[in-house]
Amino acid sequence: MKSIADPRLNLLTVLNVQSAKPSKRTAPASRDWHALARKAAKRSNAPTASTTTGRLRAELAEQIVTAADHELKGPAAKKGKGSAESSSASAGAKTSADQAQDEQNESVADSDDEGETAGTTQDPFIRHFGAESTLVHGHEAEALAGDRANWAKGKAVVPALGEVLWTRPRDTAVEGAGTLETEAAQKIYNPKLLDKLRHGEASLPTTQSDWLRTLGSYQDVLDTALRVGTDEHGAVREAVALHAMNHVAKTRARVLKNNEFLAKQALDSSSSASTSRDTRDQSFTRPKVLILTPFRNAALAWVQDLVTYLPPSTTLVENYPRFVSEYSLPEGAEDKLVTNADSYPEDHVATFAGNIDDAFRCGIKVTRKSAKIFAEFYQADVIVASPLGLRTSIEKDGDSDFLSSIEMLVVDQMDVMLMQNWEHVQFVMDLLNKMPEEDHGCDFSRVKPWYLDGKAAHLRQSLLFSSLDAPEIRALFNRSCVNRAGKLRAVRHLEGVLDRVPQGLKQIWNRFDTHDLHDEDDKRFDFFTTKTLPTLLKSAVSSSETLIFVPSYFDFVRVKRYLTKNLSSLGSDFSFAAISEYSDTPEISRARGAFYQGKKKFLLVTERFHFFRRYRLRGAKTFVFYAPPIHPHYYPEVLSFPYRPPSSANLPLFDSDELDGDVDVSELSAHVLFSRFDLLRLEGIVGEKDARRMCGVGEHEERGDKRFTFV
Repeated sequence: MKSIADPRLNLLTVLNVQSAKPSKRTAPASRDWHALARKAAKRSNAPTASTTTGRLRAELAEQIVTAADHELKGPAAKKGKGSAESSSASAGAKTSADQAQDEQNESVADSDDEGETAGTTQDPFIRHFGAESTLVHGHEAEALAGDRANWAKGKAVVPALGEVLWTRPRDTAVEGAGTLETEAAQKIYNPKLLDKLRHGEASLPTTQSDWLRTLGSYQDVLDTALRVGTDEHGAVREAVALHAMNHVAKTRARVLKNNEFLAKQALDSSSSASTSRDTRDQSFTRPKVLILTPFRNAALAWVQDLVTYLPPSTTLVENYPRFVSEYSLPEGAEDKLVTNADSYPEDHVATFAGNIDDAFRCGIKVTRKSAKIFAEFYQADVIVASPLGLRTSIEKDGDSDFLSSIEMLVVDQMDVMLMQNWEHVQFVMDLLNKMPEEDHGCDFSRVKPWYLDGKAAHLRQSLLFSSLDAPEIRALFNRSCVNRAGKLRAVRHLEGVLDRVPQGLKQIWNRFDTHDLHDEDDKRFDFFTTKTLPTLLKSAVSSSETLIFVPSYFDFVRVKRYLTKNLSSLGSDFSFAAISEYSDTPEISRARGAFYQGKKKFLLVTERFHFFRRYRLRGAKTFVFYAPPIHPHYYPEVLSFPYRPPSSANLPLFDSDELDGDVDVSELSAHVLFSRFDLLRLEGIVGEKDARRMCGVGEHEERGDKRFTFV
């Protein structure tokens, strides 16, 4: 027999237990995944040392095990936080053959290196993602999908989120919010990763420690009060990054240990057909963690934290300098937003500083000794992408199978995604954990049963973060997150932002009646055109110098078309200008100048325009909100336009002496249209108590008030 050139061949190739070869794309319904798994199990359990091929495989397996044992005895290189870039710089000197050998040299690591802990039967990772997960075992996929209406609900207080509303299946033997105790939570994480999180301190930071208690329970989480740029946001991102990499390390450790078990079994010619170890440890495809962010600057921060919490034995990060270069501003470029940070609100600077390209995707592959950024999706463990970038990739290639085995989903800055295109987020969510159309070389003998049964979505942990609450976010959490371990939604009791509105400014809130959500847009438009607009035109003050703020672009187009069509009937001197997020800079300058100089009576703007530009629009005395702003702090921001200080997320109480030019505070007024379906937006502006009263919710349902005035 010929000598083996490289005894450290990939173990999966050596075992050769794959039962299905890549085939043409067929509809998922036409494939019997269980039948493929049974065939694979029969092949993998057949005697392997009685033939020439069997002897070859046995000899190769023996050499691999020997090489693995030798490697484990060698000294492990150590590297601290922040060293990823320096280590990756040496990647250029490494030949492609050496890199391939490193990948082939993956072997089972010490339990301390791969995050395994004593008492794994009590480990939530095993309990949740084990081959026979009790959360879905014994349940049909169709029954799981229709069981959500019967889930138990309750309120509790957890350290990381404060008051939460929890929901979970009634047959789950868990009480309260189901979070872990501090000591139990820390036991499931790699001690060396926790040491990195301590940053040299004796104990873990309080915020991260509290979050690990929640994350370690593998429940879904929705937090709608996490503002970008704050210390809390950075702390939560760090804890989630540690949790994600710990999950990847545990997944890989189990696969490698089972690889070694199967290799040793191949050496024993007397081994029986049945194995004493359950080796069903895999999924359809390799990617396990998906992180969605709106811009490259956020992706850069996430990847930097992920690299920090790589498994301790992973000392080489390939392509890291390239990643930092592509996800930062070009070398030598000046970030004018940072340079002029005092002229913009803090949240605007935190959101838009750096590279704000919104079309990107990146795979991260993690092996025992190295990590590779820009890995192919089917070779990656973690995918970091924007909703737009992921969607364009899927539609271009016609392939979304790499999303079939996602076990952890993180969606950060969902409030920003609301200002982009929410349909992209829904598009990605709808494709998660679907049955794949191709096998992609999958070893079906080792696929977990609940993957074959189509139950993966009921075990996926989803972590959703936003700085505000919105119906779109609530709907996504309620419909697309079906984790049977439970769901936690932070309950925020908002006080509103009316204390930031300039003193003396009269605010009139008008509620229009609608009992069907599908009719709300038409009812709002009718109320605006038949009542609000005629009232404004009758007043000498509000018939000019009026700014109309429209949150939705579709409503903006509808109102603009109406004003254009009825220009002559609205008055001989009526005129208006309109600017949106799609307007170019010259058009914006012309519209702003004409409005400020009085050449245009009305100025129509979208909330997305304000989100992306954050300009101070001077010349307005009357402010009409076609609907309450999605971002609550935009309400006082817009109302502060007539005042000299620039808008800020934390507005002080303005005094009339700070008015711009010869404006009198008695001339300023605000008019807001709302319906009972705008409850969440109202809570952020006027506070929870007043919002429920104004919308006629709960004990206020019988009240007939429709007009409310604040001064």
